[in-house]
Amino acid sequence: MTAREHTALVGHGGVHVVEGAGATRRHALHLVKLLVPVDGPLEVDVGGGRPFGVRAPVLTGAGVAHAVGAPGATVTVFLPPDGLGAGAQAVARGRALVLEGAQADRVRAAARDVLRGRLDHAAARELMRACARTFAPGGPPCDRRVLRAMRRLAEQAPARPALGPLAAAEGLSRSRLSHLFHDAFGHPLRDYVTFLRVMSAVRALVDGAAPARAALAGGFHDQAHLARAVAATLGRTPGSVARSHFVQAPASAGPIVVP
Repeated sequence: MTAREHTALVGHGGVHVVEGAGATRRHALHLVKLLVPVDGPLEVDVGGGRPFGVRAPVLTGAGVAHAVGAPGATVTVFLPPDGLGAGAQAVARGRALVLEGAQADRVRAAARDVLRGRLDHAAARELMRACARTFAPGGPPCDRRVLRAMRRLAEQAPARPALGPLAAAEGLSRSRLSHLFHDAFGHPLRDYVTFLRVMSAVRALVDGAAPARAALAGGFHDQAHLARAVAATLGRTPGSVARSHFVQAPASAGPIVVP
């Protein structure tokens, strides 16, 4: 039986629900992610080691390569670094973390509330807030110039990002912006640019574009190039992304984030 998938989008983050068995290939999403098993355990493979099974929520840092399998319903929460995900970003940097105790209970309860109700923009935002409150702010705050540059970058055509002018607008050189980005998030700026290009192609797929046209929308050479990038970033195929049910139109939600 094919799993049913639903996504609600909120700004730079969102909530993704899989009803039934779901799995991803090994991938590295450049956003902090919280995986909540609601019905059954998770099987998580991080770093190419032996997969481990867990019934507790798992927080993965931005850029951490992992694969996930689940026999039952799961809720995935994407917390943007420029706000709701600041504390989670600091806690999970460079690793995957299994939540325990009160942290796990709060996150699981919030996820179940979403499953009992309708997954829409308001419910997704409240779940994101509930998850964000679970993590106390930690580490030095991210340079606001980097966050502003990230927002502007997401608004540009990702196929041809103008990183030089973007950095100059914040009084930085391109190399300095890249250095600050890496210090803040633990992975290269070029990886985040690829992430945005994938998201641009995903928007086209969700709008009904053929894979070849979606590849052009993201600045990829061809359909095969797009498929490799989607698999590396999201752990999925372009076809499975296109079949997901989106409960909020991407055009009204800002930058799109899909697991």
